[in-house]
Amino acid sequence: MTDAHSEAKFDALRNAIYHTARKNFYDGVNRSVNFLVIVLGAAVAGKASKLFSMDETWLEFAVLIVATAQLTFDFGYKARTHEFLQRKYHELLAELELDSSLDGQKWKSKLQTIAADEPMPMRALDALAYNAAVDATYFEAVDRAKNRVWVPLSHRLFKNFIARNGYNYCPQDDHEYWWQRMAIWISERWHGKKGEEGKEGEIGGT
Repeated sequence: MTDAHSEAKFDALRNAIYHTARKNFYDGVNRSVNFLVIVLGAAVAGKASKLFSMDETWLEFAVLIVATAQLTFDFGYKARTHEFLQRKYHELLAELELDSSLDGQKWKSKLQTIAADEPMPMRALDALAYNAAVDATYFEAVDRAKNRVWVPLSHRLFKNFIARNGYNYCPQDDHEYWWQRMAIWISERWHGKKGEEGKEGEIGGT
């Protein structure tokens, strides 16, 4: 298996994982919004609002907002778009598994052709998909740690909402946790203080 073939296989796997996650997210949002429209618009919701001393106008307003969001953003269509791209990348993976003798440029060309239909990427989610592809490709924990990238917690929480364009995700090995940075800062301060005391002692001795 050539390096170009391995690279194309890895990119196809990463993109398939990414679009699977996006499809699942939009499917979940679509089902939740449909559920809210049906429940809030039901006659029993109006009766239930009286039990909690709630004005029915708020229920009508909530139905309006949720239904408008469903029609405007069309979450179901977005889910089907990512499902289509997921299927295309899995088909490419199947081709790569069946034939590894073809030129790597052909696989890169196919990847570029599929990428032409890509919507704006969520880079935090793409970084997490990259890590998942690394875990699926490398079997040794040391190799996984060398190739994984660090994704901050805030990026993980909002991975489906903020694009993070221009953000550079560094390798996991290069990342320093806040307590590591604090330990380095304390160590530098401590050794700097000890050095100053040593110099003062030398001056006093002379």
